[in-house]
Amino acid sequence: MLARELISKVVPPLRPNDEVARALAWMDEFKVSHLPVVDGQTFLGLISEDNILDGEKDDTVLASKDAFIDASVSESQHIYYVIRKMASTDLSVVAVLDTEGKYVGCITLSDLVTKFEELAVINQPGGIIVLGLNKNDYSLAQVAHVVESNNARILSSYIFERPETGKLELTLKVNREELGSIIQSLERYDYDVIAHFQESAHLEDLKGRYDELMRYINI
Repeated sequence: MLARELISKVVPPLRPNDEVARALAWMDEFKVSHLPVVDGQTFLGLISEDNILDGEKDDTVLASKDAFIDASVSESQHIYYVIRKMASTDLSVVAVLDTEGKYVGCITLSDLVTKFEELAVINQPGGIIVLGLNKNDYSLAQVAHVVESNNARILSSYIFERPETGKLELTLKVNREELGSIIQSLERYDYDVIAHFQESAHLEDLKGRYDELMRYINI
């Protein structure tokens, strides 16, 4: 999934001569704290709610140009890069530019979360298994072979390194709710199953956390 596929269909850019009052109204309407400022197809930067709250409501957006934030991604960059960009800059919006550096749209944090839900197949039924691994023992192909030998398949996976131990945690989403036979097979191959979740019990908790996140984003 690329940045061009994540572009918001509703959030418009500001123009340099737009008044601060318009910027604040749009931020409130679209539930964001940043908006892109564009002159024609030239991206000037993001304007932040915090940077304009102290100004006069009839000031133009351009009056805050010294506080513009240069934050953009290329339309051909992967969703993982977009996530890293927004996480590292603590922004609610990031601009998307084409190969010539021209503005083509923006991605909001709420749109990104929604798309990531699709990417992680959160809403598809199944079960979740978490494995503890040494770095040298990690082989997704072998893990997939064990899962598939039990007439199941991996829908999504992600890996996390515990800084305190240097060990890896591999989280698998599989397309079966009944995990007993898969877990037994993994343990026969000496994999350390440190957690597992039957979807019937876990999905409601996960959905609840997702809904809480979306409510927080829309505050």
